[in-house]
Amino acid sequence: MPHIAVKHWPRAFTDAEKADLVDALTRTVTTTFGCPAGSVSIAVESVEQRHWTERVHVPELEERAHLLWKRPQYTQPVPTEGTGTR
Repeated sequence: MPHIAVKHWPRAFTDAEKADLVDALTRTVTTTFGCPAGSVSIAVESVEQRHWTERVHVPELEERAHLLWKRPQYTQPVPTEGTGTR
């Protein structure tokens, strides 16, 4: 039962963008894990930029670094909006 949790800075998504993201993630997970699409769950959570460090970076990237298969390419402090790092 794979579960994917995506956290991002706030932005509006169209229904088509949501569908594309869900389809792409589901395809990748079902291919990799060899499971049916019905067993995949996906959560998408918007996190305000000012809360990113305390709610995402520290608890999920620093404290659980051993679980990361891909690390972000930014350094602390978190880049500000408008720097091309969405």
